Amino acid sequence: MRKVFIIIFIAYLAINTYFLFSKGDSLMDIQNKGFVVWVSTALGVKPDKTLHMMLFFPMIPLAWFAFRPKWDITKVIILWSGVIFGVLTEWIQHYLPHRTGDITDVAADIVGSVLGIPLLLFFSLFKRK
Repeated sequence: MRKVFIIIFIAYLAINTYFLFSKGDSLMDIQNKGFVVWVSTALGVKPDKTLHMMLFFPMIPLAWFAFRPKWDITKVIILWSGVIFGVLTEWIQHYLPHRTGDITDVAADIVGSVLGIPLLLFFSLFKRK
């Protein structure tokens, strides 16, 4: 089962990387669709920020189940992975001609990652029973 989570996590990172580094035009169709607009309106944020939260939501649970950390340092790195990946991608975007780095995107990435922690806890508790 661990191999399955590793493959899913790698695919997830590849998809995230594509969306975070592709030209912004390719995301316009997605961010103007029903669910994203509904969530954005309910939260009072731009659809772009909702997409960032949705992209980062599964990061921590997927990384946790892919790597099954035993050491405390690994657990800390996984719990901080949303912050690390969010800051890294926005920093890289700052230097790309077709993208811009944005601190509010980092904030949305962090919020999405933090919202994924209850999902991790839920599945961890469910797995123990």
